Amino acid sequence: MAILPVARCPACEVPEPFSQGQMWLDNGDIVQRLNPSARVGFMECENLDPVFHNLGDIIGMNIEPLVVKIAARAVEYYMNNLIPREIKEKIIRKEMNPEPLALPINTYCHVIGYGKYEYLRSRYERDEEDYVVYRVTRPFSAPLVAGALAGALSATVGGEHEVTYREVEPGVFEFTTSWTEYPEVVREKFTLRQYRHRRGDLELERCPSCGTPAAFRDYRWELEEGLIFDRRTGRRMALLGPEILDHLFEALEEELGPDIPRAVVEAQRRFTRTGYYSAGEVQNRREFRLQLALRGMGNLREIEMGEKGLLMRLENAAGYLLLVGTMQGLYELAYGTESQVEWLVSRDGFLEVKVTPRLQGV
Repeated sequence: MAILPVARCPACEVPEPFSQGQMWLDNGDIVQRLNPSARVGFMECENLDPVFHNLGDIIGMNIEPLVVKIAARAVEYYMNNLIPREIKEKIIRKEMNPEPLALPINTYCHVIGYGKYEYLRSRYERDEEDYVVYRVTRPFSAPLVAGALAGALSATVGGEHEVTYREVEPGVFEFTTSWTEYPEVVREKFTLRQYRHRRGDLELERCPSCGTPAAFRDYRWELEEGLIFDRRTGRRMALLGPEILDHLFEALEEELGPDIPRAVVEAQRRFTRTGYYSAGEVQNRREFRLQLALRGMGNLREIEMGEKGLLMRLENAAGYLLLVGTMQGLYELAYGTESQVEWLVSRDGFLEVKVTPRLQGV
């Protein structure tokens, strides 16, 4: 058995661990139910590795090692509230074998759309030869899955973990872990900020049975394969922390300089111009506001798009650099023109985006 049996809501068919593990708030945010200071997001995921690749091309370096480390920190923070402390302490004291936790962790990864997880083998003697090997089919993002595995191990057995991976056949990867230790300066850089709720005015229609936003009836879970799809668009989705990406890009900016945010926006603009998204998605303001809230990306206050440009204002923005690049790309798709974009984001997450046509010769 690859995963444990998973109950679904009889009304909307959303898996119970998904609906009961998160809370959709009145301000366009999603938080972990057991730890309301941990913000999460439900996002399209097929853009992630192409954007990491585009960004690496733009800045001239491989950013995957940094992606893995930041994801590991975030997932450890998230998983610490799912694994009871007494269980973790018994594992660290070698009073309990961690192997039985593999199946429930596999199951949860399937529920949140991370791909098909298969535990292969491991060694756990708390010495330098310890390892875990997983096979993952159709990972939602290879470096982020590596980080998630490292973070889950940190939450389970403590310490810090390096993860290497290789594609053994098309769409199938093997991930191998080993003990490591981050330098202190790196450890400090990956400290996550705690989420603080700000009240909003969003009222999401709810499923009468499980209380999850009713719009999730438009999504399909293929639990055995670890896949979630939007029935309307066919796009693949996954539950992850949009602020993981914000931290990643902030860390890159600290390392490489102030040009990184614009490089991230450009990487996402290039991906958006491939046609993955549709310009029509922003035409219906009410529906676009709902979709942003469903993803936990914030509370849309204003959006206007016409031939002369695009203006968007969003409260509690998360994953905001990718969103800026998406909006620029959507405007260019809609009007068949090159553009320029400017944005401002406040300390409390209020984002303003302005896209205008690029003047000839500029």
